[in-house]
Amino acid sequence: MRSPYQAYRVSPPRAKQSVAALVRDPRSSMQVWSRHHGYPGDEWYLEFHKIRWPGGLKLWRVTGPDVDLGAKRAYEPPAALGRVGEHGRHFAHLLAGIASEQGEGGRAGKGVIVAPFDTELFGHWWFEGVDFLAATYRELRHHAGVRPMTAAQHLASHPASVALRLAEGSWGVNGDHTMWLNDRTAWTWPRLHALEGAFWKAAPAALAAPGARPALAQAARELLLAQASDWQFMISTGAVPDYAERRFKLHCDDAERLVAALTSASSDGVRLATELEQRDGLFPNVLEAVAEVLGA
Repeated sequence: MRSPYQAYRVSPPRAKQSVAALVRDPRSSMQVWSRHHGYPGDEWYLEFHKIRWPGGLKLWRVTGPDVDLGAKRAYEPPAALGRVGEHGRHFAHLLAGIASEQGEGGRAGKGVIVAPFDTELFGHWWFEGVDFLAATYRELRHHAGVRPMTAAQHLASHPASVALRLAEGSWGVNGDHTMWLNDRTAWTWPRLHALEGAFWKAAPAALAAPGARPALAQAARELLLAQASDWQFMISTGAVPDYAERRFKLHCDDAERLVAALTSASSDGVRLATELEQRDGLFPNVLEAVAEVLGA
């Protein structure tokens, strides 16, 4: 029986480079990732979505899983910090328990517990998340059966030997793509696909024309922003769907205007690109990536 607590080889046996897959552990991941059953949903932690304007300060706590924003209670930092310590101890104990189970199954010292998370969860979505990590690492010192390490360190001491064929999937709900492709988000994909096609059709000629490069660069930036999976994610979760739809449409609109200017060789493209760069001036070397894709 295959175990989620070991690494698997997913590259062909004779491949020049060996590629291994590590399996996310649902029990430990759920404790941190789930906003309903995990630590971040605790009533004493800072509420992410309620913000005081003007000023942008967050002064309230989660209070409860189904509490309306208007009924949120005041944030109490000492109480939140106390919960951090409790959750760090609980998480370390959970990891030690899982490791002990693996030892009983004959895998003592060989198993690996993989609990991957987006870095932005800690300190951004979950304000106390960084303190939780610190508390967890402090507590792990009291559990000899668990040792923190990187994926590379584990593979160096326990190379993947069992082959596994990976199925298509994602980190989202149900392990499939429904978080990004469903009845509420289906309308975004045809527009995005059409925009991508138009961009790459116009890109070769624009890249070869120095005067068109500013517009091409900004079109690439707007396209990348439109392609962000955050928009479909926000729509699907229902947290801030109006904002997500507005941002998606905004970046599509601007990218389409820039591509249209490139296609028609309009001088408006440079002016528009200059204006939009003031707002979306990220990816300064984006044209290098475009050239690489085109093989130019």
